[in-house]
Amino acid sequence: MIRHRQLLVGFALVLLLGLAVTAEIPLHEFEQALHGIPVNDIDAMLGAIELGFGQPDFPAEQLLRLIDRLAGRPAPAIEKEAVLRVITHAIEEGLPIEGMVDKAFEGLARSVPMAQLENGLQQLHILLAEIRDLLYSRGIFSAGPGAQSTAINALPIERFNLLVLHISEAIDSYLSGGGSPFESQLLFEEVHERLTQLQGVILDPMDVELVFERINPSDLTQVALTAVS
Repeated sequence: MIRHRQLLVGFALVLLLGLAVTAEIPLHEFEQALHGIPVNDIDAMLGAIELGFGQPDFPAEQLLRLIDRLAGRPAPAIEKEAVLRVITHAIEEGLPIEGMVDKAFEGLARSVPMAQLENGLQQLHILLAEIRDLLYSRGIFSAGPGAQSTAINALPIERFNLLVLHISEAIDSYLSGGGSPFESQLLFEEVHERLTQLQGVILDPMDVELVFERINPSDLTQVALTAVS
């Protein structure tokens, strides 16, 4: 438990530093990196990355480093491209991809086979989309970049995306560790612990309170079942 908390605090500090320093990376650097794999439809992948530039929390520098890391991995190009495809599809859907990039780095560090890494990213991709839809269905919305709103349930996009990211990652960690999606209360406690530890650090306490007012254990079970089905 102590180590878990230390990891969360460490992640929070890294994220804060990453948000404080936004690197302007030309698109041609991504093109050059993608040629190193190489990918088949480079224009489509570059189009997704360029779309990501318009997102306020887009981890451009980390994604470029991931592409470079994949290019140097001894594996078929088609398998490496498949890993990137999962991430670029998430970009196209407007989902926060920080967690997917982190998961890919972790998998590469542990020499996880490309097919297994792709499946793991697919699970997290599904969770991100499902949690976003769940928040929407419970009246918790993203106000969009630069939008001004006094409604407590209309969150700035950065805050909204952080909720989507950390709820999804908590469920992903639970499932990847062998947890059953049918254990609704255990699943809810996993999410509750993560969000509670991060509130006041990188999550707004009011946002965390809003989530727990509107989401229950059975909601998370439905999301988890979708991810593993």
